[in-house]
Amino acid sequence: MLSKKRVFLFFSVFLFLLLAIYIILSLYITSLAIKATRKIPESDPSSVNLQYSNQVFYTEDGIRLNGWFIENTNLETVIIIHGVDANKSDGYILDLMKDTFDMGYSVFVFDLRAHGESGGKNLGLAYKERKDLESSIKFLKNQFNVEKIVIFGISYGGTIAISNSSLDSSIKGIVVDSPFYDLPELLSSEVSNRTFIPEFIAKLLKFGIIRSVDLLYEIKTNDIISGIDSVKNFNSPVLLFHCKDDERIPISHSTRINKFLPNNSKFIIYDNCDHAKGYEENTIDFNKHLKDYYENSFN
Repeated sequence: MLSKKRVFLFFSVFLFLLLAIYIILSLYITSLAIKATRKIPESDPSSVNLQYSNQVFYTEDGIRLNGWFIENTNLETVIIIHGVDANKSDGYILDLMKDTFDMGYSVFVFDLRAHGESGGKNLGLAYKERKDLESSIKFLKNQFNVEKIVIFGISYGGTIAISNSSLDSSIKGIVVDSPFYDLPELLSSEVSNRTFIPEFIAKLLKFGIIRSVDLLYEIKTNDIISGIDSVKNFNSPVLLFHCKDDERIPISHSTRINKFLPNNSKFIIYDNCDHAKGYEENTIDFNKHLKDYYENSFN
């Protein structure tokens, strides 16, 4: 029979190896998940008959960002923030820019760090992109004398917008389409979408992935949640959109966000669309809500 000492040693070595494998896998998957899939814009605002200027500006931590400014006679400006693995022309952004311009407002879109034509290698997981948004606002204020801004964020960009409502006094309104609330909860499915790792394994590694993100990349996921919760102190209503059957970011995320929205905010739910497709499937109704919201926010 094996002695108690040898049994103890066997299980100690087994647990150590198991822990080592867990840590190594967590670090490896984190290194994969933090990388953005860079897509260069294939079209520009001229494709929707908009005149625009290319703009380059820099974040506090030295990342070069590339954007387009569509200047209207009215300098009240809507900043549009795209989703993960997208760019400033993806999805419905160009059509949204045209609609917003036709409503009478200037528009600014830019590629987030590690996306499109901007610099950087790693995602900030909606945490470090606070610096991207902050630098875009400062750039508009300094370069074009913009004084009033509404932020429009889509998916990943929506979380960036809603978690930074107190960033600058020039922010008069926030529109968000299909944002996420709890990054650790979402991360297991995103890791599965973005890597070869099955979702059930990613869920088992969730704790290790979150710790790795914090230690290696200084991304504090809890700060994103507290930033979203603090939107209750925002001095204007928020306009929130989400598709009921969204599989990528379940509507439960927006349902939780809705609990913290200021008085007179609106939560618009569409039941005929998938992730961030509300505008495309319900353009007339979507724009009606936007037009009313812009008028009230910039008033």
